[in-house]
Amino acid sequence: METAMYKLPNFNHLYYFWTIANEGSIKKASQKLNLTQPGLSSQLRALETRFEKKLFERKTRKLILNDTGKIVLDFCSRIFNLTDEMDLAVKQKLPQKKTFVRVGVLPSLSSTNIHEFVLPLWKDKTISVSVIESSLDELIYQLNNKNLEIVLSDKSIERRHKKLVSHRLQPRKIVAVGSRKFMGLRKGFPQSLDDIPMIQLTQHSQIRIEIDRYLYEYNITPQIVGEADDVTLLRVGAEKGFCVSILPLNTVNESISKGNLIKLGELKGIQSDMWAMVRADSPRMTTIDKVIKKFIS
Repeated sequence: METAMYKLPNFNHLYYFWTIANEGSIKKASQKLNLTQPGLSSQLRALETRFEKKLFERKTRKLILNDTGKIVLDFCSRIFNLTDEMDLAVKQKLPQKKTFVRVGVLPSLSSTNIHEFVLPLWKDKTISVSVIESSLDELIYQLNNKNLEIVLSDKSIERRHKKLVSHRLQPRKIVAVGSRKFMGLRKGFPQSLDDIPMIQLTQHSQIRIEIDRYLYEYNITPQIVGEADDVTLLRVGAEKGFCVSILPLNTVNESISKGNLIKLGELKGIQSDMWAMVRADSPRMTTIDKVIKKFIS
């Protein structure tokens, strides 16, 4: 019995196309791939010749995927996801029954919140999890293109992402903390924070908006000595006695229990929100639902 011979697409051609589609232009893709633009254009033409169809509409300096290109991109995403899983399975000798879950996170998210979400996944012997950090727009793009299973964010998705579902995870209390030298601020809180040195979160954080509103409502104007995305910097600054910081309670519980920080007061009416965003059509939805249900308030 003769074995059927299939003329398969060139794997490199598919990868070059996938990179061009994700980067949006041959120039950006060539820089990422360390290839010349003419050489990359030639590779793209070879793939289009193989399919006997164009994959992009060329508009000014941008390449826009046409309907055929969108189909090929979807298959490419699946191919490269399976390739990653195969690579991990072989190198780490993971059992085939493992479910691979890729979690995208924002840099401005509390590392404690991320750890609380991810650690149970790492302990689950049926799941292999990887964490990728990037901007929200990039993470949503990768989620839509099936390169991620979950995105953790401090805000819900916009309505235009109809194929995505947001789950609000258990909220956390927001507190003001400082070293023992600031203990006197407990009296008359929160007005006692007026004119006190403070490091704050940047405006990339959704919590910052709520904190600003709270301070304005109570007519409090602290001395802002700096700002950062990383809550660890705010916690360490407070521990060193440089300032007061306002943070989610779960990010400073350990420092409070060790006596490195004291809780000055809670910002009533404000909570730290975290959202888990997923694709409604994810093939791993059963696993994802199982994970998220543990954290839904």
